[in-house]
Amino acid sequence: MQDISLHLLDIIENSVRAHAANVWITVVADILKNRLTITVKDDGVGMDEQTLRHAQDPFYTTKLERVKKVGLGIPLFKQNAEMCGGNFVMNSAKGRGTELTAVFQFDHVDRMPIGSLADTLVGSMIGHPETDFHIHLSRRFISGDEAEFEFSTAVIKEELGGIPITYPDVIAYCNEAINEGIKNTKMEEL
Repeated sequence: MQDISLHLLDIIENSVRAHAANVWITVVADILKNRLTITVKDDGVGMDEQTLRHAQDPFYTTKLERVKKVGLGIPLFKQNAEMCGGNFVMNSAKGRGTELTAVFQFDHVDRMPIGSLADTLVGSMIGHPETDFHIHLSRRFISGDEAEFEFSTAVIKEELGGIPITYPDVIAYCNEAINEGIKNTKMEEL
């Protein structure tokens, strides 16, 4: 994959396929600690220990359709994090969801760019309106200053009453809010 946002899209799709009602996405760029941390947590069906071990195997997939014979998303994400001086941790339990965290050395020469984070997040919201997405972006600068952004489709849906989140004006609002959050946290520079 060319950038981190594409990895993120793949992980989000896994969460949705696991029947998650909620997906929490956290991106933390801590320049002082030289780390970029991506965490995705869901409340989906979760995995037993054996499936959890296999999920990191590039030649294993849980998909029933055999068009895609292997599941490379998680193994490649893990490989990219480890290749960049970071690490990868994935935890899950049947009936309790899944959480994965990929940590990258921020200034590593091979760390891929963040990519189009806004497109990934807004596209996921539009593609899966039944799922609530909770987004937290945080950046800590060399100066020690911090910038944070929070966004939740659950809050938006509550404010909308019965108006669908896929309504064009709502999509435009979400897109604008997320892009503004990315700009304020300077995530586009990653």
